[in-house]
Amino acid sequence: MRPTSPFSERVERAVIAVIGLDLLLQTAETMDALAHASTLFFWAGVGIWLVYTIEWCVRIRRAEDWRKYAFSFIGIVDLLAILPLWAFTGFDLRALRAFRLFRLFVTTAKLAARTSAVAKLARAFRFAMDEAGALFAGTCIIVITAGFGMYHLENGVQPEVFATVYDGLWWAVVTLTTVGYGDIQPVTAGGRILATVAMFAGIGVIGSACGIMADALREAAAAEEAG
Repeated sequence: MRPTSPFSERVERAVIAVIGLDLLLQTAETMDALAHASTLFFWAGVGIWLVYTIEWCVRIRRAEDWRKYAFSFIGIVDLLAILPLWAFTGFDLRALRAFRLFRLFVTTAKLAARTSAVAKLARAFRFAMDEAGALFAGTCIIVITAGFGMYHLENGVQPEVFATVYDGLWWAVVTLTTVGYGDIQPVTAGGRILATVAMFAGIGVIGSACGIMADALREAAAAEEAG
């Protein structure tokens, strides 16, 4: 739901500022030097959750069709942002710590939902769905083939390194994405040939993905201008 008035725009900017503060607090509370301020971080988090709750209630109240907002991506993210606060009645700090990762995910999603660039990227993903699906399927085939192949080529020489097919699949994923940790590597001639092929395939996959997204972003921009 985009702002439609100067007041709505100011509220939207204020919410984005609160989200940024939330992210800042979540990173700061992991610092050992600020461990003594855990109570402050806790109550600051509760205050931010209360702001999120008020925001959600106001949006429900002001929406022309509250169901449309409540079941939209932004509405669901806004609801998830306040659920941990009301899931406990005693504000138990130890219990709420279990939601730290969840809170971080929802906060970043909440920020992304209000960023126009992310909205444009989401439209681009919709345009590229078919091509991306085909590329993902092809990538899975390459990973599975390379992983099983590397296991059978290297298991007899490096049984402790390629102990299972899962080790081969891990190597295939790391190699195909051109990350290359170097924690697992082939030593046989066949394994190195397969690794070379996988590396070139990885470059092709990444190049194809970049091309697909570039075309999709152009289509999304053209559709936005036309609309």
